[in-house]
Amino acid sequence: MKLCPRCAEPYADDAGFCPFDGTALSRDPDPFVGRTLAARYRLVRRLGSGGMAVVYLARHVMIERMSAIKILRQDLGLNVSHRERFLREARAVNRINHPNIVEITDFGEDGGLVFLVMEYVEGESLQSALVSGRFDLERALRVALQIAAALGRAHELGVIHRDLKPENVLLVPRGGTDFAKLTDFGIAKIVDAPAITFTEQRFGTPGYIAPEYIDGEPATALGDLYALGVVTYQMVTGALPFDAKVAVELLAQALEGVPVRPSARTPGVPADLEELILRMIARRPEDRPRDAHAIRDALDGVLDRLRGGALATSPPRELQAPPRLPDLMATVVDGPPESVLPSPNSWLASELAARPPGEIAERWHKTLADLERHVEAAGRTKGASEGVRRAREMSEGARGLLGSLEKAKSSVSEHQARVDALEARGRGFRATLGHAIDALSRDRSRELAHLEAIAALRGGIREELAATPGDPRQRETLAWESAAVQAEENRARAMAADLHYQIETLERQLDAQNGELEAELAQASGMLEGSLSAVRRITGELVRTMADVANCL
Repeated sequence: MKLCPRCAEPYADDAGFCPFDGTALSRDPDPFVGRTLAARYRLVRRLGSGGMAVVYLARHVMIERMSAIKILRQDLGLNVSHRERFLREARAVNRINHPNIVEITDFGEDGGLVFLVMEYVEGESLQSALVSGRFDLERALRVALQIAAALGRAHELGVIHRDLKPENVLLVPRGGTDFAKLTDFGIAKIVDAPAITFTEQRFGTPGYIAPEYIDGEPATALGDLYALGVVTYQMVTGALPFDAKVAVELLAQALEGVPVRPSARTPGVPADLEELILRMIARRPEDRPRDAHAIRDALDGVLDRLRGGALATSPPRELQAPPRLPDLMATVVDGPPESVLPSPNSWLASELAARPPGEIAERWHKTLADLERHVEAAGRTKGASEGVRRAREMSEGARGLLGSLEKAKSSVSEHQARVDALEARGRGFRATLGHAIDALSRDRSRELAHLEAIAALRGGIREELAATPGDPRQRETLAWESAAVQAEENRARAMAADLHYQIETLERQLDAQNGELEAELAQASGMLEGSLSAVRRITGELVRTMADVANCL
């Protein structure tokens, strides 16, 4: 296969020039470059590769949207377990739909290739950014907050990343600050999905893998929190928590070593931030913060104090009122704020407005008109020769093909608009419901932390009662305190249970809407692929016909 270096259109090996712009065609050594997957994603160039997959930059053949396509290695695609593990990334991320997670818009199989279609993010990895050295504290805190927000949503929806590291965090410049995007859920664990058996039982990267994973224990959300702690440590200090050089030493230190305190590497690290990071990378999972929301709250507090109180990101606890399900459901029904729900026309309106259905047909009309002028010129020079007569006949046939192409293109535009509208609807309800779930789960986290504090207070009261057996007045005071604590505990438990019910209700609605949408998308995508295949068939006939016309002259 040959490619046009200018427009990336693919052509047969015997073609010499692009009929659209006259550019000489060339071959790419990568056999996948120039290939079109699912009749609509044309692979433009290779972006990178990993242990399981290769990533390409791709262009949608109709709307010119650029995407990143991850293709599973063909040898791994032959293994059912590996193929299912790979496709779980799509299911996992589609289930989350968080602004700080790279979106996956499509996935499937084509000609034996298993692929994911991802949002193309033009930014650098956190790993690349750290090559220049550690971040200033505010920058590190802001990036850590965004990663924690992404993990909070993922964990609430039952998805564990299992390979969080700087290479899997992309930083996009936005308004003079970093906008973080978590990517590569390739070894994600979906909590409510059946397990897949592999020969390798440990997941993650040395230096970031949680100690319990090294011991072969099951993956939990707390393992992601450990990795976030290591990443935050690295942003603050420019180094890993343990003084080790090779993978084996990193694994051993995570199990047996004592991490170097951040302040020993970077003087001036606030004490509360240091203690938070050390809790996140604690050897025992139960010694870490309870969840990503608790980390967000703690990071918010550190950032607020770092800025002298000028950047309070959440109101004081006593002023907070957890949202109630009726209010959240009204938001879902009436529509979210504009900042939450993307416009249904977002990129689609501008793309289709700039590229009307007949644009490519118009290019073919121009190319054919140029060729017909050559035919007429040849007729004036050569007269009514057999070659000229044959060229005229084929030119007329090409005109008929152009009519068919215009109809096929119109059909493609209709089906593409349907697919895009469905995808926009999915992004909308996932963003709305996800935002509501975030708010509720963060409030539930605070209630559960409050219950832990109550339990500690109750323990203190019991110790005081045991220490004052002969003092009736003191015992009476402690009894009143115990009753007050019990009442507060009852209130907090009821609140946590109510919040849990609201979260489960929204998650059920999210799953139901996802199921309906996937069925509609499957049907619309099938019709789109059929129309696109027709366009490619007609286009191929046009290329051959025009080549034959030129040969006749």
